Amino acid sequence: MSEEPGPGIHQGARPGSGEREAMPRRQVRVSDGEIELPAVLVGAAAWSWRILAILGAFGVLGILIWHLTVLVVPFATALLTTALLWPVTHYLRRHGVSRGNSTLLTMLLAVVVIGGVGYFVVNRAVAGYPTLADDAQRAITNIQNYLTGSPFHLPKSSVDNVGSTLSNKIKSNQGSITSGVISAGKTAVDVLTGIVLWLFLTIFLVYDGDRVWDWVCRLFPRRGEELARGAGHRAWQTLSGYITGQFKVALFHAVVISVTLLILRAPLVAPLALIVFVFSFVPIIGALVAGAFAVVVVLVADGPIQAVVLIGVLIVEDQVESHVLQPLVVGRAVRLHPIAIAVTLTGGALLAGLPGAIFGVPVVATANAAAKFLAGREDIDGNAIPRDEPDPPEEERPPGPLPASDRAAEEPPHDRAQAPTDGVPDLPTFEEDPR
Repeated sequence: MSEEPGPGIHQGARPGSGEREAMPRRQVRVSDGEIELPAVLVGAAAWSWRILAILGAFGVLGILIWHLTVLVVPFATALLTTALLWPVTHYLRRHGVSRGNSTLLTMLLAVVVIGGVGYFVVNRAVAGYPTLADDAQRAITNIQNYLTGSPFHLPKSSVDNVGSTLSNKIKSNQGSITSGVISAGKTAVDVLTGIVLWLFLTIFLVYDGDRVWDWVCRLFPRRGEELARGAGHRAWQTLSGYITGQFKVALFHAVVISVTLLILRAPLVAPLALIVFVFSFVPIIGALVAGAFAVVVVLVADGPIQAVVLIGVLIVEDQVESHVLQPLVVGRAVRLHPIAIAVTLTGGALLAGLPGAIFGVPVVATANAAAKFLAGREDIDGNAIPRDEPDPPEEERPPGPLPASDRAAEEPPHDRAQAPTDGVPDLPTFEEDPR
């Protein structure tokens, strides 16, 4: 389709000659007259409804995941657990152990470690709880004495009546508490179901996960199968590196907190260390949130000086994680900018609470790795593909879309005076002007 140069476009005008070129326009015809629309507006409209369609698809997917939380969370947890246990299984298989026996030995090792740690933590919690209760009662008494003395001089009757006021509130809201207990019972059933499903999925993913993925890849056409295998390999590399590195970071936080609490002679050392370990799987902020709970326990049991010391230790280890462990241990596998991690954590926590904060970063990291492979920016091992080097011959070219240079070479040249309308779809209710 040829068009006359628009107003402001002169024959022989050179860029930078002082005359601005008018925005290229496309003429379209409607039933009641003729109008002119800029090509930029036509392209923006075409992109807008596509973006809205993509956002709508993600919205529907989010609603579906929300209603299937009991299934999605155990499956995601099973994937992370499998990625953590897979090095052990792979090591056993490389040394001649069969698929079934390697899976059995891996799961037995996991059960022994988790069971042993759980038994030790529960035992320490039961033994240390009476001491913590006595310390809490003593702290409450000290607070009451402080409020009734200088400089507040609050009436002792008012301070003593706080406990009775709380008891009356509890009795007046007995119905709400009962409904909360029933809701907690339903939640306990959901948690038990999730644990059973997580254990079942983990066993079969460790045993047969590679075969399941091979079956999924064979559902694609041959070209799509190669792309799916490569993208899946990159995603699995990223997920394995992330969970392994985050495990090391969580272990670092748990050891530091344990040693610090032992030095401060604080109660409930093992339970607090376990809480810090679990919360440390949330990058950057998890250890601080769990550490705040440990600070409260130390404040009640040992006083403000020990609590300030623990706060200082938490700040130091948070800086070590942010500037040493995350870049060197986790960053090599994740390859996400800190801004992307912060936005992912915040968005995941707002949309899905604790599960969103835990699973948000690995989901975004694996999707980023797969997308880079599909876009031809990285090879199957995660190495960057230089853009200034010539591409390999067709028979040696790895699967993936054509580079931009090849696409530009295959497209026919365009006239400078013609509006850049190629690739911009026509509006469905308009008809091009034959002029």
